[in-house]
Amino acid sequence: MDERYGIDESELIQDVQWIEEATLAGDVLLTKDVRIAKNPLEATAVYQTAARVFALASGMLTGPEMAAWFLAGERAIFRMATHADGPYVAAVTLGHNLRRLRLSHL
Repeated sequence: MDERYGIDESELIQDVQWIEEATLAGDVLLTKDVRIAKNPLEATAVYQTAARVFALASGMLTGPEMAAWFLAGERAIFRMATHADGPYVAAVTLGHNLRRLRLSHL
């Protein structure tokens, strides 16, 4: 977020905005919060933009642990991102597994 919007601006950007802008730029989204699939506004943004989202299944991780989980799941994430069209949110687990989550969109 800081790289895309700048340190000061990134805190002000609404989740719906970055989801839309990043997806339209062709990015695969990595997030620390699986609630993106449950929040109706965010889930709708994922659905409408056909976003490909990978979210950490645990909200109790440190920064280094978050990075480790994403790196451990890198192959599965890459495989799904290149072979499965969005929209989806996939939960990333420590065991390198991905679990597709139901979107609670409007």
